[in-house]
Amino acid sequence: MTAPPHSRGQQPRVVAVLGCGTIGCSWAEAFLAAGCDVRAWDPRPGYEPALVSSAARYGGTLQVCSTAAGAVAAAQFVQESAPESQELKANLYASIAAALAPTAVVASSTSTIMPSVLQQGCGFAERLLVGHPFNPPHILPLVEVVGGARTSEESIELAMNFYREVGKHPIRLRTEKLGHLANRLQAALWREAVDAVASGQADVADVDAVITQALGPRWALTGPFATFNLGGGAGGLRHFIEHLGPAFEALWDDAHRPQVTAALTETLIAQTSRAQGDRSVAQIASARDVALIDILHTARTFSTPAPDPGSTG
Repeated sequence: MTAPPHSRGQQPRVVAVLGCGTIGCSWAEAFLAAGCDVRAWDPRPGYEPALVSSAARYGGTLQVCSTAAGAVAAAQFVQESAPESQELKANLYASIAAALAPTAVVASSTSTIMPSVLQQGCGFAERLLVGHPFNPPHILPLVEVVGGARTSEESIELAMNFYREVGKHPIRLRTEKLGHLANRLQAALWREAVDAVASGQADVADVDAVITQALGPRWALTGPFATFNLGGGAGGLRHFIEHLGPAFEALWDDAHRPQVTAALTETLIAQTSRAQGDRSVAQIASARDVALIDILHTARTFSTPAPDPGSTG
């Protein structure tokens, strides 16, 4: 399982990875696969073996650092994946400020904290932004790039270009919102999924089947706008909105926010465990990662225009 190769003609970059939990280790693997030199740091013991194993598989070099300041000292780009605590992140930023190169950009993997909040009291606020991945970052291409009130355009451009160079698909979000974009979309679906179980409409296995047997495969090839553009036939999205728009607005009005009680939580957990069967979480995640690569390959093939028969190349 590898990320797309580093762009031809680009020199490897030194990247610091601060925080080597699930997301940080996955980011490190992505950067190593892209030919970057990675400087990794985490305050917890025992994270090193997984990183060393990743480095052995890829072309990049890995240095495990004893301090966060030491990790960022030579870095041109910093990917911070510390726990979701504003106070913890602020303390981490303060610890690296003096060692940070004057042109280095710091991107936080945070999924819940807006960049303008992260910038409060930060000495390098103009170079601080959100670079939010989707798990696992070493496989899934999406990165949401969000600047804060004090983030410079130069820093945003550098982050967008860097992520492209390492094979990612960055999108720039121009408005700060809680949870950014992808998680807000996911949260809306999760609300309906939980409500379906809470209301007795369907059980967990059937809700998951709606995604895996219908919506998921379709969305892997066409997002919601492209899907409904196709749904409108020859008239495209205009026809779809004119004829089915009111019906979907009625569904928005009918949406219900479920109350996640202790009893409902136990129901969701029990049904999910039953659907999982005897497979462990690690086994499912490993099989998922292999399949994700195949899905992404198919999706790229679908989205790549067929060559023009009249072209001479």
